[in-house]
Amino acid sequence: MTPSLFPTLPLLLLSLTALATPWDSSNAPSRFTPPEAPYETRFEALPLSGSSDLSQLPWSETYWPSNEGSINIRWNAPGRPGFDLPSPTLDELRKMGPAEVAQLSATEKYDIYRGRYDYPLKKLVASTDARPNAPDWAGICDGWTVAAIEYREPRAVTRVNPDGIVVPFGASDIKGLMSYTAARQNLDSIVIGRYCPFGIRLGFPNCRDLNPGSYHVILGNEIGLRHQAFPGDIEPGREIWNQPLIGYEFEVLGSALTRRAPTALHIRSKLHYVDELPSPRFEPVTGTSNWLSDVQVSEYILELDESGRITGGDWLTKYRHPDIFWRPTRKIAFSGEFTQLPELYEPVEPAHHR
Repeated sequence: MTPSLFPTLPLLLLSLTALATPWDSSNAPSRFTPPEAPYETRFEALPLSGSSDLSQLPWSETYWPSNEGSINIRWNAPGRPGFDLPSPTLDELRKMGPAEVAQLSATEKYDIYRGRYDYPLKKLVASTDARPNAPDWAGICDGWTVAAIEYREPRAVTRVNPDGIVVPFGASDIKGLMSYTAARQNLDSIVIGRYCPFGIRLGFPNCRDLNPGSYHVILGNEIGLRHQAFPGDIEPGREIWNQPLIGYEFEVLGSALTRRAPTALHIRSKLHYVDELPSPRFEPVTGTSNWLSDVQVSEYILELDESGRITGGDWLTKYRHPDIFWRPTRKIAFSGEFTQLPELYEPVEPAHHR
């Protein structure tokens, strides 16, 4: 350890020896930022804590599980059916009141709003995402994560379709539609880290997940210096749990010994992320007690070169850290079936607290 760089650390000295590794091409933090805005990699120059912009706080929402019908679920109706739903005809809709229409699924409401009583979007979701035998974790968390970061939370709105049918949309209906369209288009995402095949960890290079050095540099720059939320898969195993990442806290626990770097630190990290809702809701949740977040606590060895620049590291918590960080390079495009979706979007006021 270099006393001039870390004068207070001898009080916290903890002797650890680790086989830390430099980041490889799949983990290089430089891939995550434009060349004209390079990252700071000096440990001392990165904040030990940070949070994303509170005026653009990502919203909580269900990940619309496939085994519940995805966004075909009638979440506002008794029993919450999601499969084999007979949708109302125009004649039947004319006999229904707004409260009854409000119990239909997000896809049915959107199709009705467009005057499409053949329900093309509902059929598309049924053929692609609604799978009764899907694993519990399968859904559109990737689409929710991107939409929640890119757009402020939508309000509940009521619209009238071309035939005079009143269609009440809950906030979750619109969030589900936004999440679905984001999940089903190519956003040309940049991925940092590697997925482990089938969740089996037998020393494969892919099972090293996100390098801790990359983890520290990207969080310190994106959230600590730029105050920008971004997506991450926080589950290092087979399951995929994408979340909007919104804050972190780094604590230096002491020093460590590695076989490669002249200086190494033992770090405890608390990663703050927006959590899913247990079920959809009619009203927005941002700024209320219904908005949910959680924290993932990890420990790792961080390697520094002679100049105090981060070069890599090794996880000490092998099964409690992100699998990958990722970010789309394209904005969500509301086209095709979703051309009219922006007509429903009315954002809530910016949030000023978490």
